[in-house]
Amino acid sequence: SPVNCNIPCANSPITISGPVCEPNGTGTYKINFAAVPGTIVLASVGVLSPGMVTGIPMGVNLTLTVTTPGCDTRVIVVPAGDCNLGNASVGSFVWHDINGDGQQSPGEPGIPGVHVVLYDQLSNIIAQTSTGVNGQYLFTDVIPGDYFIRFNPPSNFSFTFPNIGDDNLDSDVGNFNGVGTTAIFTLLAGQTDLTLDAGLYRCASIGDLVWYDTNKNDVYDILENGINGLRVNLWRNHFGTWVIWDFKYTGPKPGSPSDDGYFNFCAPPGTYFVEVIMPPLGLVRARQDIGSNEEIDSDINTNGRTINFSVTSGQSKNDLGAGFYPMAVAGNLVWRDDNLNGVQDIGEPKVQGVFVEAVELSTGNVTATAVTDSDGIYTLDYLEKQSYYLKFTPPAEYTATIPGAAPDNMDSDVDHSYGINTTRAFSMEPSNENNNIDMGIAFGVLPVNWLDVTATRVSTDNIIKWQVAEQWNVSHYILERKGEKEPDFYQLSGKIDVIKNNKPNVDYSFIDSEANETEVNYYRVKQVDFDGKFTFSKIVYVRPVEDIVVNVFPNPAKSWTNLEISTSKIDDVKVDLYDVEGRFIKQIYNSLSLNSGENIVTIDLEGILEGVYSLRFISNNDVFLNKKLIIIK
Repeated sequence: SPVNCNIPCANSPITISGPVCEPNGTGTYKINFAAVPGTIVLASVGVLSPGMVTGIPMGVNLTLTVTTPGCDTRVIVVPAGDCNLGNASVGSFVWHDINGDGQQSPGEPGIPGVHVVLYDQLSNIIAQTSTGVNGQYLFTDVIPGDYFIRFNPPSNFSFTFPNIGDDNLDSDVGNFNGVGTTAIFTLLAGQTDLTLDAGLYRCASIGDLVWYDTNKNDVYDILENGINGLRVNLWRNHFGTWVIWDFKYTGPKPGSPSDDGYFNFCAPPGTYFVEVIMPPLGLVRARQDIGSNEEIDSDINTNGRTINFSVTSGQSKNDLGAGFYPMAVAGNLVWRDDNLNGVQDIGEPKVQGVFVEAVELSTGNVTATAVTDSDGIYTLDYLEKQSYYLKFTPPAEYTATIPGAAPDNMDSDVDHSYGINTTRAFSMEPSNENNNIDMGIAFGVLPVNWLDVTATRVSTDNIIKWQVAEQWNVSHYILERKGEKEPDFYQLSGKIDVIKNNKPNVDYSFIDSEANETEVNYYRVKQVDFDGKFTFSKIVYVRPVEDIVVNVFPNPAKSWTNLEISTSKIDDVKVDLYDVEGRFIKQIYNSLSLNSGENIVTIDLEGILEGVYSLRFISNNDVFLNKKLIIIK
């Protein structure tokens, strides 16, 4: 007998509860049971587990076979549970994706009258409908199962990009089961699925002309011909990544007898640029955006591309043009100017391996490069209609020679107008060649030939002047000062600009109003090259104000005058006489010895013409004082 039985039993004992519908939406049900330990339970359907049977199909009876040790086997039929949840519904929205982003953006309207078909997974038509005035559709009373939907849009619409972003706002048409279809989806009993949407757009027209700019005026003229056979790429910003979306080759315009150079794209709404691929045919682009008429200008930049633009559904952007005309060419020679005269003399060697760059004046971009050959020749081609300067990179330790010293076909053009080893700007024109842009180089050319440097006291200021006979490759000058009690020179001025390289006998001056007038002030001029190298002038100085005092009397004078010189130091002074034009007249004293204190000496003026003169006082080769002298007869 069983454990719980004190008397023999005829049937195995079991307690059953249920059926209970399962909450999984599939229409199945379950039962629970309790049996004596050791009892064996078998189920005809469903999933048997301790104390329950689950997953029993709706409408199917459950048969349990129960065997308890010591008892007879018992067969129990549990009537089927009624778990019918009802049929399903599916639908939602067909909209006009105006911006082409694949999402239902605010303000984008529904499209009425779109034919919508519901298929089962075997492609059998289950139901058909059309979208309402707001673009909505709905299929009801659909038996649970697997389905897909086909949308048949109006002839002038295309499907937008599927499965972008939020599933409640995206388009589900990905041509998964043929054109215009969704992927297969499952409907459960009682389910309502309102996420099956379709976005539509009208393609945007993008074009339209590549032409040969015969008169080189940078705009299309009615008699100018198009250029056929050029590839045109349409680049699209496709959800953050630029891709070539489509390409065309220019050709005759459809429906016209002779309009060549035409291209046109029918593209989804979005952001694009157009790229024109020009083979090496000796042509360069016309200048961009000349004039105010978008219909006839050229729109491509140096890279052959337009600016980025955006189009919406059905928009036309057919004002994109690209004009071309023959390239400009620049050259010619780099030579070694051994005699430093800036002229391409017979026998002077040519220089190979010099790197040459053409730089756009307006942007600073390098647009062409070349290297001189064994004859010193270089060529820069495919230059556009704009201004350039050239930059040369000569061998180490070589610098540019004198520019502009001869006719243009024989001189050097490197004058550092835009930095070290650069030329002035050249305006290049289509079809033209400028083969006279040359560079002469020399080894170790001294940048400055100093003529003189002086420092004098005038009233309350120290005036420093310097004169150079020649200057090459000079970027600027800097004046430095050192007091007699200071250990080093320090920069006194900012940059003093060069008046002009290669200009002879150039004079410079600087007024120092802040010097300590009670001590000796030393000065020197620092010359700085374009490459950062520098040299110094000789050192000159200005004495303290109280160091020496000179009076001239009588003044005006006739045949003689006196110099009254007071000084605190014993020194030798040279005295020269100059006219008002700065011309040397005569030396008054080659070496006038002065004693500490007051010194009076007489100057003989016989033989000197009437006029205004200057007595120049010099000590240690430095002019420290000028005194006016008037001679009358």
